Amino acid sequence: MSIATPFRTLTDTDLADIVRRVAADRAAWEPHVRHTGDERHWAKIEVPEGIDVWVISWQTFQSTDLHSHGDATAAFAAVQGTITEIQVDDDGRLLPRKFSPGIVQVVQPGVIHDVRNEIVEPAVTIHAYSPRLTEMHYYNWHDRTVTLDRIERSDGTEAREW
Repeated sequence: MSIATPFRTLTDTDLADIVRRVAADRAAWEPHVRHTGDERHWAKIEVPEGIDVWVISWQTFQSTDLHSHGDATAAFAAVQGTITEIQVDDDGRLLPRKFSPGIVQVVQPGVIHDVRNEIVEPAVTIHAYSPRLTEMHYYNWHDRTVTLDRIERSDGTEAREW
């Protein structure tokens, strides 16, 4: 496995392998699971590769809204429950895909998507980003048209939502 440095980005395979490794290590993520309140709960998990890895707890009908990850590649997997990812295709259609535990999704930089829990049972996911997540772009969708709503940077107060 490759090791991340400030000048190098992990491959898609390496990123997916890290998500699988963390997902398999229940002791690493389970203490961070919280299914309370009106918002998702997230906690950062440290990994030797030095990239951003998060565990996110989802209650029913919680979502991220349409977004992309700046110049970072993302990978995620459900470890409990089923999660839905919605991507915007080239024709502006919203295409949903469900992920149950064991499936890792890699999301390239610039891909616009939403992740949500549409199931009654709570869900938990593991997310990894390489290079480290420095900004998130949020979008509005109307009549198959996507427009940029805002950019949130990791040095801003809104980054606490990541």
